[in-house]
Amino acid sequence: MKATDKAILAALTDLSGIGDARAYDLYTYFDDPSGLLDAPESLADEFHYVDASTLAEIRSLDEELESYCNQFNAYESDGITVLGIEDDQYPDVVRNGPAPVLMYAKGNVELLTETTVGVSGARETNEIGRQWIQSLSSALVDEGYAVVSGGARGADTAAHRGALEASNSTIAVLGTGVNVAYPPENQSLFDQIIDTGGLLVSMRSPDAEPTRHSFLNRNELIAALSDGMIFVATDGSGGTMAQYEMALEQDRPVFAPPPGLGIEPSDGLETFQQSEKTTIIQNVSDLSNRVSTTTSEQMNLDNWS
Repeated sequence: MKATDKAILAALTDLSGIGDARAYDLYTYFDDPSGLLDAPESLADEFHYVDASTLAEIRSLDEELESYCNQFNAYESDGITVLGIEDDQYPDVVRNGPAPVLMYAKGNVELLTETTVGVSGARETNEIGRQWIQSLSSALVDEGYAVVSGGARGADTAAHRGALEASNSTIAVLGTGVNVAYPPENQSLFDQIIDTGGLLVSMRSPDAEPTRHSFLNRNELIAALSDGMIFVATDGSGGTMAQYEMALEQDRPVFAPPPGLGIEPSDGLETFQQSEKTTIIQNVSDLSNRVSTTTSEQMNLDNWS
């Protein structure tokens, strides 16, 4: 995609009431997206969310495009790749899932095409659980998988560290921008991921600070990028439970450690272990026959609402 096209998408999503899906609807309405800058009054008839005020804002976007392009150039100079939804490197599985019109990646974007295993677990995961997933993540990378997780405390951190022990094949999907370490104590971990050929990726602009909603969006992106997901520990509340439901909704195979290991918190984990939808795994071979590279056809994004 051209930088000006990405700038148009960014500018559209900054308008009140225009999220990613609506921005892409507007972007694709004209054969040339720059047609939006001279949009006719009839645009408001085609899109119910475009009123007179929004139409005026759309027509004036050209005043801001240079600023967005300069911003993108600065990101690229800082080693950040701005991925537009129509770029070849933009993963098909994300187009068919959460589909942000722009993603920001820092590091080895080639990892987005690897066979991946996602990891989710409580921030309070105990030492037994952290050791279990760290060891398994290292073994997964040795077998050719890339490990995807959210960069949080506990299980996420252990999964990334295990992957780094074996190689560089780990992707941290952040709820902040890629320039903002959250939690702050993981700054050195994120630096190591970048320095050794791993990847940080976010749906948010590089300097975005954390918000609660942004972590829900992050979880959806983790599920989309993962060919299968391992759930390490949970007390039955919070993001790990939501992540489990997202993985099932996206038809990802889900895995959990066997009972009796002493992993805590375990209330929610026991629910996962007892579900017929979950496969219990003790080693990589238990997972390998269920996880293969996800293939998908691009959806018709004009059908978004």
